[in-house]
Amino acid sequence: MNPRFPASRRLLRWGMLSLLTAAPTARAVSGETRVPPDPLVLLGVAPGALPAQAGTPVPGLVAVRGRYSSHVRLLDAATGEERREVFLPPEVLLDVPPALSNDGRWLAVALMPDAGTGQGRVGILSTFPPVAPAPAAQVSALPSGFTFQKVLSGGLGGTHGLAFSPDGTRLVTLNRLGYAQLWDWQNGRRVTTVSSQTGAEPTRVEFSSDSRLFAPMFRAQTRTRIFDARTGEPRATLNGVGYGTFTPDGRGLLASRGRLVTVPEGREVPPPAYLLGTNGVLGFSADGARVLVRRTGVDVQGREWLELRDVATGKTLGALTRVWDGWPEALSPDGTTLIGGDGEGGIRLLPLAPR
Repeated sequence: MNPRFPASRRLLRWGMLSLLTAAPTARAVSGETRVPPDPLVLLGVAPGALPAQAGTPVPGLVAVRGRYSSHVRLLDAATGEERREVFLPPEVLLDVPPALSNDGRWLAVALMPDAGTGQGRVGILSTFPPVAPAPAAQVSALPSGFTFQKVLSGGLGGTHGLAFSPDGTRLVTLNRLGYAQLWDWQNGRRVTTVSSQTGAEPTRVEFSSDSRLFAPMFRAQTRTRIFDARTGEPRATLNGVGYGTFTPDGRGLLASRGRLVTVPEGREVPPPAYLLGTNGVLGFSADGARVLVRRTGVDVQGREWLELRDVATGKTLGALTRVWDGWPEALSPDGTTLIGGDGEGGIRLLPLAPR
């Protein structure tokens, strides 16, 4: 398929809004779909964004933008076709990547400090233009037509990363000063602050698929602490685990070198078949039936390989050479496609295996 995007694309260049009349077209090469480079950065995947008909997989949405662009495009995860777009307001800090909620409804963005207090702020932006004016006390109107649902403040100066929980009720802010904050963003309430035990900055956060647990990961950490995402209370400390990904059932953490550590006991157990010979997990399909893993080592040509595996049996369903330009990669919600950098500043949707 050779999907086309609207004939007009608006890009922010050096602070001036210009209208390009050329019609960019995604290129299909050897079965893969490429989204024209801006250069583009993958912001996130929303598996629950496009409801599917009964018996068909949910394609989901993919959020992309230029590295420092205020133009966010929401694309169909299966075809690369543009579904809608968001123009970020001037107060958004473009060097902090926005976070996309799992349902595709919200973008979390870091904002310039408050002019009066100097406090750092984070805004939650609807990806849909408002259909009717909302009460001024609840929603702040933007010139672009999009609206902030909430603006959070308090300990947010130095925010460099953002992440929603799968159910969209929690937001984690990662701070360069060595801590992560968990927010009940809809009520504007900070649930807890987790500080680094070494003073290092957090690099990412992991949530269990049911949104009950979260684990902030700090640079060079040698233990992972897991917390209750509803209360912020500690639930487990996994020694010897520097980073990891929750299993689909939330009862284990997939650690480096293909290890599986139980939660909350912190006990290493024999890994399931789908982890054998791997060095990490890139992600699971929305139904938890498929997983994308990094194969251990490289081949004779020095290439790293990714494999799509069946979770129940460990069977390899597809494999490809990794093409990575330093930005996030993800498995599509239906478990068929790698979404990530193409090494040339663009995003590619590369089929791994049929459904």
